[in-house]
Amino acid sequence: MQTIKTKLMQRIDSNSFNVGLRAFSAIFVGYLLAATATGLLALALPLPPAESTLTATMLSFAVYACAGIWAFSVSNQWRALIDPLCLSGVFYLLILAIG
Repeated sequence: MQTIKTKLMQRIDSNSFNVGLRAFSAIFVGYLLAATATGLLALALPLPPAESTLTATMLSFAVYACAGIWAFSVSNQWRALIDPLCLSGVFYLLILAIG
């Protein structure tokens, strides 16, 4: 009886960790990805500076939503965290190269 309780508690803890990591990825890493995408788009769009910034800011909402969807749709919870982090790193390096 004790082993059944132990296995059940391990499974609950594992599921809680999985959902918590995905939520962290969707909220915070998604925000980081949206912020770096906004900065890159603001620099790269061939518009006047004010229009470029407004367009990039409006597109950042779509990027943030897609990052949240990505966090809960991939099969591996670590991939939900690593992929947006790597993509935001690439965006940041492009920002440094352009600006």
